[in-house]
Amino acid sequence: MSMPPTPSLESFVVPGGLRGTLAALPLPDLLRELQLKNATGVLSLTSNRVRKALYFKRGRVVFATSNVASDRLGEVLLRESKITREQNDLSLRALARGKRQGRVLVEMGALSPDDLWSAVQSQVREIVFGVFRWGEGQFHFEESPLPERERITVDLDVTALVLEGLRRLDAGGWVRLRHPDGHLVLELGTTSAEGLLRPFEKHVLSLVDGERSVIEICHESEVGDNQTLKLLYAFLATGIVEGRGRKVRALDQDFVPADTTYAVLESFNQMYRFIFAYMVKEVGPIAENVLAKYLGTVREARGEVFEGARLRPDGAVEEAPVERNVGRLPEERRREALVGALNELLYAELLAVKRTLGAEHEGTIIRALRPR
Repeated sequence: MSMPPTPSLESFVVPGGLRGTLAALPLPDLLRELQLKNATGVLSLTSNRVRKALYFKRGRVVFATSNVASDRLGEVLLRESKITREQNDLSLRALARGKRQGRVLVEMGALSPDDLWSAVQSQVREIVFGVFRWGEGQFHFEESPLPERERITVDLDVTALVLEGLRRLDAGGWVRLRHPDGHLVLELGTTSAEGLLRPFEKHVLSLVDGERSVIEICHESEVGDNQTLKLLYAFLATGIVEGRGRKVRALDQDFVPADTTYAVLESFNQMYRFIFAYMVKEVGPIAENVLAKYLGTVREARGEVFEGARLRPDGAVEEAPVERNVGRLPEERRREALVGALNELLYAELLAVKRTLGAEHEGTIIRALRPR
């Protein structure tokens, strides 16, 4: 449960604008950056043979184009049952004479002017939402005035677009790679969510209090981990919430010896073994998978200590990979990095107990582990 940090937009500056990949700067984060900069210009997006362009004016989307047949105005109108297939075919034949399809449909009486303006808004939105489904692609943003030939434009708020675009994604798709760090504490951000959220989204947002970590919010949420994590990413990408630091709750460290890496690790391993034995007693062999999953989460964040390390059959952390990793660090950093990482794993395992068995079991273990 770890979101890679979003690079600064300056990382993508090239002569003539910005250029990069959606793997490095996903669309929600890119749209947010352009919104914050009140950008005016054209965002070109490509993936294989698909090409789309989003037109920005002072940080808001005002038009979009696409080479995908299903994004054409007539196709949008057909899906919304605003015109018939016959009317669409007749209007397309008129395009050869240089007229726009929307104007032709109004002149035919198939659309009212109000319907036309509404349809263009739907078309632009659908073009944008289509990009949210891309697992990869390239982007190029160039500041420029808007083309004067586009006489029908819209005015779409980026925050609303990102929220809706992410709603349409499968929680198990590319967005899972952007899940926030499980130990990140969240607080309300500067972007207002007024009028933008559905009831279940308001519920998740209500859990953001500046004290709970992502893992704790998932535990309290009624909509499941994957949906909650996707939603928290949406909130972070739009500025509705912000991170305020990672939550690592250490137990009293007086017991930690001041000598070798092995001695420090063995002190913690005694606690990991105790937690493992307690979990096995309560839930059986599944305890091994539960705790291994939490080690995997911490390993992503603390690779400098835990890279390559696994849990032994008794719940202890393998010593050799940890000693090797710590030995690569500058000597003055070794103890701090080691104790910090081991404490973070201890906190993660206590959260696993809390989520699996309940807070009373977590309390029992903490009391048992504290030195007397």
